[in-house]
Amino acid sequence: MRVLVADDDESILACYADAFTQPDSLESTQKLKALSAELFQDSYDPTTAEPEAIFDLVRCSQGDDAVEIATAAMRQGRAFNVVILDVRMPPGMNGVEAGERIRAIDPEVNIIFVTGYSDVTLRELEARIPPPSKLHYLPKPVSFNEVAQMARDLTSDSVARRGGRQDG
Repeated sequence: MRVLVADDDESILACYADAFTQPDSLESTQKLKALSAELFQDSYDPTTAEPEAIFDLVRCSQGDDAVEIATAAMRQGRAFNVVILDVRMPPGMNGVEAGERIRAIDPEVNIIFVTGYSDVTLRELEARIPPPSKLHYLPKPVSFNEVAQMARDLTSDSVARRGGRQDG
């Protein structure tokens, strides 16, 4: 599951990285389940263990970088499932323009806009970057764990639309 995040604040990017990091690896989870099965005499087959949702998170600090990264990913057949963009990222391209360009190269991607300013409304974003069903808007301050949960949900939808492939 591939997620691209663009924000000009390095501490915000670090918060996204923390929120998208899975605390337990599949190996740790399998060991715990095997121990539980042994202790409680349950049956456990590690070959059928469900893997945890693991994100391939790519971070950048400018809108033009986000466009370049998304374009390269499409060329490589490794499209992002979700792109999270800060609306304002001075001094370069803002998130809205980056979102327009990314949507032009990948009509299937879900885009989440996050902003601390109310100068761009959801209605304006929907008009500039259709379709509304693949566009989301969150005001700052955000809960990074909630954004990660939203991305996980949107990624599941995106994987289904892309024919079951996770492009990763």
